[in-house]
This record gives sequence, C-alpha cells and structure tokens, in this order.
Amino acid sequence: MRRGVVVAVLLLATATLGLGQDNASTEVSTERQEIELLKQKIAELDQRLRIAERKDELKAEDAAAKAKSGVSLDAVAAKENALENKVKGFGPFSFSGDLRLRHESLFGSGPVNGTEPATRNRERYRVRFNINAKLNDEISGGFSLASGDLGDPISTNSTETGFFTRKPIAVDKAYATYRPKFFKPFNLTAGKFGYTWYRTELTFDNDINVEGSSQQIGWDWKDKPLSHFAVIGFELPLLEITNGSDSAIFGEQVQTGWNLGSRVKATADVAYYDYKNPNTIAQNQTNGNGFATQGTATGQGGTYGFSAATLTNSFGVINGARQFGSKFGILDSIFQLDLDTGLKRFPITTLFNFADNTRACENVAAFVTAGVAISCNARDRQGYWAEAQFGQTKNKGDLRFGYTFMRIEREAVVSAFNASDIRQPTNVAQHRIEGAYQAYPNVTLALTTFIGRQLITAQTPTEERWLKRMQFDFNYKF
Repeated sequence: MRRGVVVAVLLLATATLGLGQDNASTEVSTERQEIELLKQKIAELDQRLRIAERKDELKAEDAAAKAKSGVSLDAVAAKENALENKVKGFGPFSFSGDLRLRHESLFGSGPVNGTEPATRNRERYRVRFNINAKLNDEISGGFSLASGDLGDPISTNSTETGFFTRKPIAVDKAYATYRPKFFKPFNLTAGKFGYTWYRTELTFDNDINVEGSSQQIGWDWKDKPLSHFAVIGFELPLLEITNGSDSAIFGEQVQTGWNLGSRVKATADVAYYDYKNPNTIAQNQTNGNGFATQGTATGQGGTYGFSAATLTNSFGVINGARQFGSKFGILDSIFQLDLDTGLKRFPITTLFNFADNTRACENVAAFVTAGVAISCNARDRQGYWAEAQFGQTKNKGDLRFGYTFMRIEREAVVSAFNASDIRQPTNVAQHRIEGAYQAYPNVTLALTTFIGRQLITAQTPTEERWLKRMQFDFNYKF
C-alpha cells in the first residue's frame, strides 16, 4: 500500500513535467533528462518499499510461528482466554465448577482415662459442576451436579476407598428464580437451591442445598446509614408421608445492613426456624445411605436412613420409634462487622452468631405419658459461634487467616444438619484455625485445623481428649 501511494505521486509529477514539455519546446532536451532522472528515483524508491514490505511479512510470519510454538505467552494467553469465554457461555447458559483434593488426618479423642484411638488418615475429593441460565429478564435458574454419598446431605466429599469402585455423582441443585419487572424488590425461588438467607454452620452446613421455596423482598441504598433491608421467608419439606404427618421447616429472616463510616460496614440479621414433626429426623438419622436403605426398617421407626452426622440431641424410643426429647423452634441471630484496614488485600471480618432453641425439652411430656425414661436438660439450649477473618483469597498472592470458636449445647440445634467437620454436631466445644494462599488465579491452597471435644455434662460426665482434625486442601475453580 505504501509503495503504491509513492509511485502514484511520482507518476503524477512525471506527467506534470511532460505537460510542461509540450508547452516549452525549446527546453525538450533538458526536461527529458529530468524525466529520466525521476524514473531512476522511482525505481530506487520502489525497490526500497519492496524490501520494507518483505520485512513486515517476515515479522508477521515470525510472530505466528512463535505463537504456534508457545514462545509468545501473550498470544497463547489471549487464545486461552477466548476459548475459556466460549466454554463458559453458550446462549443463555453459563458454566462453572470446582475440584477440591483433600488429605485429612484425625488423632486424639477418647476418654482421658482410656486408650487413645489410632490416628486416622484419608484422602478425599469433591467435584461440582454448575449450569446457570438467564432465560429472560425475569426468570433465571440453575442446575448442579456434585460428588458425595447420596444419603449424606451435609457433605459432598467422596473418600478414596472401596477398592477402586466408582463414586456417585448426583443432582445437587435444580431451581428457578422469578424477579418481576413490575416490582423489582421481590423475588421467588423454588426447587433445590442454595441458601437464600444468611446463616453460619452453627445451624446448617455449607454443603446443604435445601428444597422447597423461598420468597424475598428487599431494598438497598447507597451512602445511607441503613444500606440494606430485607425480609425472607422459606418453606422446606423434609419428608413427605403417604399416611401421616409430613415433616418440614418453616422459617423467616429479617436482614439489615449498616454503613458505620467510610471503612466500617455492619449486618444484623435475625431468623427463626420452626421444625414441624421433627421426630422423623430422629427415626431416620441412622448414619446410612438413604437410597440404599430406603424401604427397609431402620429399627427405630424410620424407613429411609440418612445422614453421616452423629445423633447428639436427647432422644428415646416410644412404641419402637425414636423421638426427640426436644421440639425445635430456633431463634438465630447474627451480627457481622466488615472493616477496611486501608490495605486492599487485608480486610477484617468479625462475626458473632447466637442460636437459642426456644422449645428445648418440650417433648419430654410424651415420654412421661408413655412411661419411658429420658434425660433432657432444658438449659442445654444455646449455641455460640465467634469468628474472625483477616485477609482474602481473590487474587494471585492473596493470604487469608481465620479463627473460630464454637460452643454448641446439646439441644441448641438439630444435629443432623449443622457443621459436618467438627468433633460432633452438638454438646461440643470446638476451635477452628484456618490459613489459605491464592497460588494462582483459580487455585487456592488451604490448611484448616479443628480442635474439639464434647462438653462435660450430667449426660456426658467423662472428660475426653481433644480431637485434632487437620485438612490440607487443593482447590481449583473454573
């Protein structure tokens, strides 16, 4: 292109000189000499331009060769990003997931006056795959698959054991959300979905995806002391029974967010969980696989058999069926502070969660009527969760450190559904120490140590050693 422009200009000059030649016949000889000189210059410029264009072609070929061979990292990264974006999005659908590899060691525990149990080591993995869709401006939804034992709602871990047998992967989420244009503060979610309210593992484990429906109405304001206000309701069926009373959780939460200055934000939330007919939980909580044992008697009045959590709430047997000593109406309060330290990579978050079972030991009357003895202390009704986090794991090179203390009394929460990694679900004192490093944009390395033992009470008077549980995690997200 450059050579063509120059040649055109020089030819125009030649033509102009030629015109002058017709009008000045007395200078023909001189002008012919000038024309020949210009032609020589045109030839020289043309040759130089050809050489320059060839150099440009060689540079382009060299860059392509480097990109193909992997020498040009920028070119390779650009191609990878383009491919990743194509994979993550297809029409209204987007895809994501994660893989976690874990080594876990457990040592300690047992009565202090007895033999200490042998150290336990195991390798575990978790894999999850998510599909999200925005079907239109008002309706969205999602679908997820996850690993884990089918009868364990509080964990998606699969243990590397069983003589190389294949491990199950099952539906973890399947839901739709409706957000009407005519009233944007409102939304409705139904199906099997992640938590729509805020909670900690004091009440519900992180790996649970609940089933049922949830409604929310909420508002957010910028630069106001009150930055967020929402009311959330949810209806969560637990067990549908053909000839009998169904079991379910009905709950609601009031959420508030606060700006307490340019560097301090706070949230204060209060929820209430009302368990209807919770005895079916006791009757089916058998540390078994639900799909494997469904349809067979568990020996305690149930026919399903689920959960890997230990049943640590007070219970007894009436007419061959397990029943709780308590009913469960749990008042759950959470207060959180987020502090901007001025260091972008090192924010501070502190949180305090208090749970109170307002219906502790209310089912003892049924045991008295049946003439069955049961031990249930109505004072063992409260749970405490205090947590502090320093740092974050968002960008490569980030660090995060955390500490949590938990004290969960026997009747405070339902032991089938809260934190799965602690010493036991209730009647426990527990420490958790965390450290994490963002090694790559999509890779996090973490070390978590749990140190816990059961509380000394009238029901558990024997002191035991602290159980130490160490988890080394490799997390990859895509």
